[in-house]
Amino acid sequence: MTKAIKKLLVIAVILLIAAGAYYLYDNLHEKTYEEQLAEIIHLEDQRNYNQTLISYLSHPDPKLRARAALAVGRIGNPGCGEALIELVKSDQIDVAANAAFALGLTDENRYADQLLDLAFDVPAKVGAIAVDAAGRLADSSMADRFVPFLNHPSPEVRSAACMALFRSNGRNALPDLIDFIKQEKDDEVRYDALYALVYMGTTSAYDIYVDFLADADGYNRSLGVRGIGLLDSKETIQYLSISLNDSDPRVVSQAVASLSTKETVTAKNNLLKKLARETDEKLIVDIINGLRRQSNKNGVEEVKNSVKKNSYPNIIAAALRYLAMAQNDRAISYIDSMVIFDNQKINEAAAEAYGIINSSKNIPRLTALFKNRFETVRASAFIELVRIDSTNIEFYINTALADSGTILPSLALGQIGEKQLNSYLPQLVSSYKNAVLPSVDIRRSLVDCAASFVDTNKSDSNALEILSAGINDPDFVVRKETAQFYMDKLKEDYRYKVSPAETRISSSKIESSLKKYKNNPYAKIVTEKGEIEFMLMFDVAPLNVLNFIELAESGFYNGLNFHRVVSNFVVQGGCPDGTGWGGPDYSVRCEYSTEKYVRGTVGMATSGKDTGGSQFFITHSPQRRLDGNYTIIGQVVYGMDVVDQLVVGDKILEVVIESGKEQ
Repeated sequence: MTKAIKKLLVIAVILLIAAGAYYLYDNLHEKTYEEQLAEIIHLEDQRNYNQTLISYLSHPDPKLRARAALAVGRIGNPGCGEALIELVKSDQIDVAANAAFALGLTDENRYADQLLDLAFDVPAKVGAIAVDAAGRLADSSMADRFVPFLNHPSPEVRSAACMALFRSNGRNALPDLIDFIKQEKDDEVRYDALYALVYMGTTSAYDIYVDFLADADGYNRSLGVRGIGLLDSKETIQYLSISLNDSDPRVVSQAVASLSTKETVTAKNNLLKKLARETDEKLIVDIINGLRRQSNKNGVEEVKNSVKKNSYPNIIAAALRYLAMAQNDRAISYIDSMVIFDNQKINEAAAEAYGIINSSKNIPRLTALFKNRFETVRASAFIELVRIDSTNIEFYINTALADSGTILPSLALGQIGEKQLNSYLPQLVSSYKNAVLPSVDIRRSLVDCAASFVDTNKSDSNALEILSAGINDPDFVVRKETAQFYMDKLKEDYRYKVSPAETRISSSKIESSLKKYKNNPYAKIVTEKGEIEFMLMFDVAPLNVLNFIELAESGFYNGLNFHRVVSNFVVQGGCPDGTGWGGPDYSVRCEYSTEKYVRGTVGMATSGKDTGGSQFFITHSPQRRLDGNYTIIGQVVYGMDVVDQLVVGDKILEVVIESGKEQ
């Protein structure tokens, strides 16, 4: 035996001894609380509903039982509801509350009745969460089950009943909800009842909406305006027109949106008058978009004047879409004059405007934009070209499939599926098998496309081959969505084939972070318009917060812009491409929680469950429909005035992470 071989054997023996020692240590030593909590979080990150996680549901420490219950709900493994419903009966409030919330995430609707049966007999904190969870699982046929909870002694439970009616679309209980709000004394409960009435499109609550127009809080006035906007009457137009002069921009924005659904002469004239005197960029854009929705063709000169006075790209973009609607082909020369500016937003809008005109004469213009350096411009041109020039659709699809970005190939796959162009499927099978589809988003679109060619009656063999590859895709999200397509389309349950998710954050790193962030850290976003500071909720969403911190400290966010701003809703940023499609080359699992979306809440943007990355949003106002549907990572503590000023295109100069403060 040579010395080299002996050396290798010695090394191998040492490694085996080390591995054995680590195994014995890991399995036989008494784990600390942080180690056990880290293990639960890591299993959740893997989406791994295994025996280890299940054992934590009966752990003697109630904190670990509660956290394990939350992990089980976030994973949502089929059949996990049986264990969770037992924990809802626990005499440990946090355990019962987490189990109830977790059950609402599972889609196992058979537990809605059981949650409501328990809700009256448990502490108010648990009862409120149980009622809300039941609302997530129920459908409209269960509306009557929620009505008794409107009379519960706890305001938290009454609020939950209002939201449960909204979540389950319990329209049969609208008369009860209207009577309830008239008698309710607690302001926060009344606001939730109002929210439910408005977002269920209730047209029989006129007096209630009018009352809220005088509320001291601007957001609640905006809800009243939205409610009034559901009705059609002379008085409605009067109230909406008065609200155009409200001191709160959120109310004005909602008044514009509601007036834009009315096509009376008064409604149209009042929007035009508002445009003539408005100086706020976001509101100008809202009004121009409102005029277009009204099909109001009398604002051509006023819109052009707005562009002269405020030559911001967002205003020009809105103007181009409006002028195309109002002037048809007479707007072409004006649109052409704006295309010469090498601006992404303007050229996107130009492509849409040429499409609105809907003339084959614009095909050369759209073809030129189809070659633009900005991917979103090419995408806008593609959408219009396949609609207007169907004779050359194969050329457009082939060009889009070969595009170097993500948006065009995804749109092309959508067209293949929508138009059932199965001649493309052999090529797509080959591309998938040969790993020439590097983007996860493109592979997701490919699986979606393939699913449109299969059902229980007849399926294309190539499409089935794509689904077969999808269930073994290297990315968890693709595997999970493919399994769902098998269930939806072929009634075959392949969820057991979905292997655990790939993780980037080890259990040991989670453990060290738990010790490091005993006090939640803070983030400061430095923008061109000022600074925004928010507390990062590591205790609520550790995986997403750690990801955000890592990206921020690497300089990832420096120089990116806010690519999406919706008045009285959110500002959104963090896309490296500035398109809303970009992100890092991995995804982060969702960490839904009982935290609420109030004004200034920071959430993670996704394109489906467990698809988070770098994009985040900040709410302008409470957004209850987002609760439990998007991961919350923080809450603004300073700089909401800056958030309110942000428009599309505003830059993030840097994001600074600061140490936690004593709670």
